[in-house]
Amino acid sequence: MLKANPEYQRGEVWNVTQQKKLVDSVMRSYPIPLIYLQHIQKEVAGLQRNDFEIIDGQQRINAFYYFNEGAYKLFDPIEDDHEARFPKILKFQPCPCAQKYFHELSAELQERFLSTKLAVVKITTDEENEARDLFIRLQAGMALNAQETRDAWPGRLTDFVLRVGGKPQLPRYPGHLFFQRVLGLKPGQDRGNTRKLAAQLLMLFWSRREPAP
Repeated sequence: MLKANPEYQRGEVWNVTQQKKLVDSVMRSYPIPLIYLQHIQKEVAGLQRNDFEIIDGQQRINAFYYFNEGAYKLFDPIEDDHEARFPKILKFQPCPCAQKYFHELSAELQERFLSTKLAVVKITTDEENEARDLFIRLQAGMALNAQETRDAWPGRLTDFVLRVGGKPQLPRYPGHLFFQRVLGLKPGQDRGNTRKLAAQLLMLFWSRREPAP
């Protein structure tokens, strides 16, 4: 039921160090920032379907999932100091989860991780642009790059740029053949540069000046 909107959500952004520090915060019972979900109800084949689209919190959810699946072990505050860079006050406190994967934790520590309650804000709106605007506002801690801002921008401009520039990960946005056949661009491999060019051409068209009489 949890999904990210591929039209504007980030892909994998957090590195393993950031993921480890988040889980370390959970194990120390530190508060975790709010997770924002948009509740979307749809009717499919006469049945009601409920989805929760992630507006903010995708990286945290992924970090928790990867640790639970055994993708990485946690930091040792002393042995991993060159990477973890924990403050001195933490280095000399007991750390029973140091250098351990999830399956190596004691039953008590596993339960602490699994039973941690996360604060979730449920957004209910039928206006997609409102969710996009909230997404942009919530990224203040990690600024969006130009392509991510453009893909998330409210209004029909986003859909136009996606349709023309293309986002092959989404079947409905194959892109205009001009960019691929004439210019030889590859919208699925250029980190949004084709869409950037499409947006720039559109802005040039809008800002064109009428010739002087």
